[in-house]
Amino acid sequence: MDDRISEIANKFNLTFSYVDRIYDGTERKPIHRWVLLFPGSGCAWAKSEHGGCYMCGFKSKIDEIAKAIRLSPRELMEVYKAAKHTAAGETPQNLTIYNGGSFLNNDEIPLEIQLEICEDVSSIPSIKILFVESRPEFVTEEKISLLVSKLGEKKLKVGLGLECVSDDIREKCINKGLSKKDFEKAVMLLRNNGARILTYVFIKPLYISEREAISEAIRTTNYAFQVGSNEVTLEAALVQKGTRMEEVYRKGNFRPPWLWSVIEVLKATYQLGTVNVGDFTDEPPPIATPHNCERCSSKIVSLFKKYKESHEIGVFDDIDCGCKSIWRESLDKK
Repeated sequence: MDDRISEIANKFNLTFSYVDRIYDGTERKPIHRWVLLFPGSGCAWAKSEHGGCYMCGFKSKIDEIAKAIRLSPRELMEVYKAAKHTAAGETPQNLTIYNGGSFLNNDEIPLEIQLEICEDVSSIPSIKILFVESRPEFVTEEKISLLVSKLGEKKLKVGLGLECVSDDIREKCINKGLSKKDFEKAVMLLRNNGARILTYVFIKPLYISEREAISEAIRTTNYAFQVGSNEVTLEAALVQKGTRMEEVYRKGNFRPPWLWSVIEVLKATYQLGTVNVGDFTDEPPPIATPHNCERCSSKIVSLFKKYKESHEIGVFDDIDCGCKSIWRESLDKK
């Protein structure tokens, strides 16, 4: 089984399991996190007739991998066990599972595997939190109470992709297929069952200006905390192949956000609670990422890496560049 997974990982240039360091909002310090990229069947929304979110490149990657890999529930569990072995020496406090969709959807990750992973996590001394992602429609009373009970003393944290507080922008500019009511219902259900909530906030959907993108991200972060989210992760737009966003980008009608814009949103919201910033990389690899000019981009990206571990907003205090005036002039461009 290990040989088969290694073969697939090499073919698609994937790393299924690794340990990194992130800031933990509960512990208020950096911790080791075990990240598992779990090869489920892929996001149901991306595979549906609706075509998925405009910025998401998972669909093309899912289709590619699905042709090469079809794992039974037992084989999926073997992937988990093999990954666990590689992370054993790091004593991680957090297990984060990314499955390119909704972990809570039984059609993507079989229920028996969800439960078996929760039971195993409950027995790992170092791990305090299991983090998974899901669309709100798969957050049900029955499912959450079941997983929470299997985890025992460990905490369940669920990432929900709200993206934008405006229903209009979320539907017309992202094609998310959910409403604020869907989100609020999921948040309340998770809180009532003792689970934690992380909300994803998207910076710069298609068809809006840089200024609107900044304003919408700030409004969305405020809203997420107001309705009960424990954390927010800001996700700046990346352009991936096979997406609507790529089509618009190729025509010269879209630019990923400036790094100055991401800093602007972060400085306006960090005091509200734990506000993380997502990496400027993804799978499949983006063809365009958030950037400033060639002179300052790499330096500022390195500051975001420092912020990821420390959550010290002061890391951005002493930065400046001539391109900042160009950024200000471009705020009303889409």
